[in-house]
Amino acid sequence: MIAVTARTYRDYAECRAAFERLCLDVADLPGAVHHTSEGSGWVWRLRDPVGGALAVSSRAYERHSTCQAAYERFRALLGELGASGPIAWDDVG
Repeated sequence: MIAVTARTYRDYAECRAAFERLCLDVADLPGAVHHTSEGSGWVWRLRDPVGGALAVSSRAYERHSTCQAAYERFRALLGELGASGPIAWDDVG
């Protein structure tokens, strides 16, 4: 697992639409690496333009540099998905 959402959604369709927007907008979204609330590690957060959390690291990292690298990879993956056109979801049913 790379990341988790920091928000809740009413249903699958709303969540999927939010993820697609995230992929398209990632270049314009702020984010950073921070200490955990316990102060014993590092986590990253991707934020919306007004500062609300959109996505967060799925775990705490022991080293700042490792957390920073994971954050940068996540942003790059979102950017690649956003640049590749519509996401093929392979819906079943």
